Amino acid sequence: MRISKNGNYALVDTGTFLFSAEISATDRTPSTGVQPYFTGTGTTPMQMGEFSIVPYGDQNTLPGDIRTILDENNVSPEILLKKTHLLWGQGPELYELKFENGIRKKVWVTDNEISAWLKDWDYQGYLLKTLVEFEHVNGHFPKYFRNRAARIGGKPMIAKLDCVSAIGARLEWPDDNGSINHIITGDFEQPFRNEFKQYPIWDPRDPFRNPVSMRYSNMYSFALENEYARPSFFGLFNWIKLGSSLPILLLNFNANAAAIRYHIEVPALYWAQKEEQLKKNCELTGVLYTSSLLEDLKTEVFLKFGEALIGIEKAGKMITSETIYDELAQEYVGWKINTIDQKVKNFISAQIDIAKRADFEITAGFGLHPALSNMSADGNLPSGSEQLYAFKLYLATSVDIPESIVCKDINLAIAANWPDKSVRVGFYHDAVLTESQTSPGDRIKNN
Repeated sequence: MRISKNGNYALVDTGTFLFSAEISATDRTPSTGVQPYFTGTGTTPMQMGEFSIVPYGDQNTLPGDIRTILDENNVSPEILLKKTHLLWGQGPELYELKFENGIRKKVWVTDNEISAWLKDWDYQGYLLKTLVEFEHVNGHFPKYFRNRAARIGGKPMIAKLDCVSAIGARLEWPDDNGSINHIITGDFEQPFRNEFKQYPIWDPRDPFRNPVSMRYSNMYSFALENEYARPSFFGLFNWIKLGSSLPILLLNFNANAAAIRYHIEVPALYWAQKEEQLKKNCELTGVLYTSSLLEDLKTEVFLKFGEALIGIEKAGKMITSETIYDELAQEYVGWKINTIDQKVKNFISAQIDIAKRADFEITAGFGLHPALSNMSADGNLPSGSEQLYAFKLYLATSVDIPESIVCKDINLAIAANWPDKSVRVGFYHDAVLTESQTSPGDRIKNN
């Protein structure tokens, strides 16, 4: 007997048939409502070795959770990759800002001194990693390395930068003045290794103070001071999980060559009370409560339920479940067992429609125009003119802020090394013309 779970949904393979289960409603009791997205400065720090950190997500596992959610989906990773490609354009180049006739322009320039510095280290690899981090979590952790010449009285400079993945970096808990003074790095997925390091915050007003220092550069998220940026697609998690669960459901359906016979609805209030019991048991036994304990209990209950369903077919047994009184609804709620009509065609068609809707919602939620993602609500491919218009609109409205955050630290390093220069790094994008505006020899159809 096997079980696969995704969020509030589960699919149980009893070996004889399949049944699906879901939590039928969100819990409405205050004690077990929606868990906070971040535990931040208003709650409790988390201890990692000798350091106190701001947890990244409720269980300090948000970056890993995002990685898992995206890895299981067939649409989201490609959309994020497309956004990365669009912002990268033709790659990073040097530019200066100029005003001509009241219009601000980027003037792409060559600076031999800065170019030589960039060639001394893998600046393109750094920017690409920073860009990928930003597209996933709306922020990144740059690490600054000072040159060795400063130790013997030479000219101090920022020698290079590196980008530490959000998987392995955390903000130190703020001091009494509300300031974050350090960033902690290490293996937060395996904290028992206790190999954590502390780096001071890089200060642009005193850029060469420390041999190695770090910063956290991010897109500010509303009402999240001294915390991590909220991923722009956080509200899409349920759609992404839904889109990921459908292939699993259909794969199990085909593997068993039988339709799902039952759909079980379990009230959220049931699991809320089970969670409260688990927490009390953990307090009594001195065990740290984690959400995985509740997930393990769900797995155990669903598997026992599957065994009971097998028993019904073999021996005519009965199934009983707990009934709980919902004070807010003023009614008793309990498990519901719905027999699914064995209409395979209708079932498959319904799942495909859900999958299409999930893909569309995911694309829209990522903020990528359907003409650029090649995904539309009606399934039709966009025309060339639609793609061109969408791309020009993207360049006009969706480049400046992401570019400023991704390139912020390399530009701060340039400003520290050459304070008299106004050169910056940005992403160069070729001007795209219509076929009619392109000379015949350069048109796509002739090449």
